[in-house]
Amino acid sequence: MSSISPVSFPRKLWSQAWALSPVLAVSTVVMLVAAVFTTAGILLDPRQVAGEPAWLKPTKFYVSLAIYDATILYFLSFLSERRRFVRGVGAILAACGALEMVGITIQAARGVRSHFNVATPFDNVIFGAMGIVIMVLWVTMMVLAVVLLRAKLEDRSLASALRLGLVVGVVGAGLGHFMVTPRAEQVAVMKAGKALEAGGHTIGGKDGGPGLPLVGWSTTAGDMRPAHFLGLHGMQVLPVLAALLARRRGRSESQRLALVRAAGVAYLGLTGVLAIQALRGLPVTQWDMVGAASLAVVVLAGLITFAVSVARKRGLSLATA
Repeated sequence: MSSISPVSFPRKLWSQAWALSPVLAVSTVVMLVAAVFTTAGILLDPRQVAGEPAWLKPTKFYVSLAIYDATILYFLSFLSERRRFVRGVGAILAACGALEMVGITIQAARGVRSHFNVATPFDNVIFGAMGIVIMVLWVTMMVLAVVLLRAKLEDRSLASALRLGLVVGVVGAGLGHFMVTPRAEQVAVMKAGKALEAGGHTIGGKDGGPGLPLVGWSTTAGDMRPAHFLGLHGMQVLPVLAALLARRRGRSESQRLALVRAAGVAYLGLTGVLAIQALRGLPVTQWDMVGAASLAVVVLAGLITFAVSVARKRGLSLATA
């Protein structure tokens, strides 16, 4: 019986990643290495930007993009027969991530905000360029989602997890639109020619106020970051759930498929509820009757999805018996 040694496993993983998309494989490593340097910046540079260490945001983004790149490589592995498409998507997404981080890193080095900052012509160019880059990334993700939806995959529960995860990821990325849209008071300042900011992640308050530890999500106003974060990480959560269910040999394929579909619907619903919570100007730490009812609807939708999926499978089994 052959086994993979701890030393050969990383090499095999790297070889597989390189065969899929050399650019995206290199990007993943670069993001991890850069995260080490920006972490050192947090410890060595005392400057603060918007109430947090100047290098904290680049660090979080470098780590997030490393995870994102690795996840996209995993998704692309199921489309390996479409070599040109896979390499094209990998190159575009890697380039988008790299350009985004160039802007964020430059602004951190200058000691100013990268996102929503239009205080000077240079800041405006950086923020505008980052917006274009993210739009390209979002459209590319949608194309990948369509291709994956049409692909034939053997493991139905894993296939469902991949498709639902990518759809939720596209929705999560799209929520960034609400953060870059200028607020009414900002529009008024823009008309006066004195604009400093355009948009923000806080709704009903100012960015940089009281927030949760580490993530900084507002505890006093609406904040789109929780929904944005949850949506993007659906690409990891749902496939991991499918993998864990596959290890439970007591569950049939139809049960695993029903659970994955139910989890996907509930995950998408929760992302939507968090987005609505933010748009209503309420933080994730404050839930009223409307918010609680919305959460109940999400749970109900997940249960209905599970029941319908199981019932449909039983109906097909009886029809073919």
